[in-house]
Amino acid sequence: MADKNNLFLGVNEKALSDFLKNCGAREKKIPATSYIFREGDEAKGLFILLDGAVEVEKNDFSGKRQMVNRFREKDTVFGEVYLFLEDRPYDFACRAVEDSRLLFVPKEAFDPARGAVAQQLVANMLAVLAKKAYFLNQKMVVLSAGSMEKKIARHLLFVNPSGEDFELMNREALADYLAVPRPSLSRTLMKMHREGLIDLNGRKVSFDPENLESLLF
Repeated sequence: MADKNNLFLGVNEKALSDFLKNCGAREKKIPATSYIFREGDEAKGLFILLDGAVEVEKNDFSGKRQMVNRFREKDTVFGEVYLFLEDRPYDFACRAVEDSRLLFVPKEAFDPARGAVAQQLVANMLAVLAKKAYFLNQKMVVLSAGSMEKKIARHLLFVNPSGEDFELMNREALADYLAVPRPSLSRTLMKMHREGLIDLNGRKVSFDPENLESLLF
């Protein structure tokens, strides 16, 4: 585990295992559609995705749900920001979108008074938070792009700069991420396909980055 996750860099595998056990870290199995935490819950630790997929979402006053992020990559750290905010409950909810397995690491593991391992985890957390800040900045750029075509173009260039064949998230999830109606998203994707801006085959998409970038200027 220590060689796979940026949070555990520089920590001996045996020392890490003993430390996490003593702190009360444990694996959790979360069935699909079940919530890991909800808005207003107290943050008691962070989570690391071992298997499956989870989605962070925000509900407005009318009950409309907007997807903030979706994690599928193993060893992704999430829910970490709230550990370092005094008396701040979660502003978002998080649920499993498929059967998932998580590692829960309690807040106590980041108390420097617990020794060298805890101090290393705190130092490593800076890199984790920086990566998340970069992602959120990129999402702001996507959402402020203007037209739906430009939002799609910016998103595609962000997640796949090479333009090589890759799989889009499903239409509902992508519509939530871009904060646009799903029917309009589908129509715009097909329009971009007909115009040769993207090559769309089901959920598979590829494109010429220079051609797509021309939309943005």
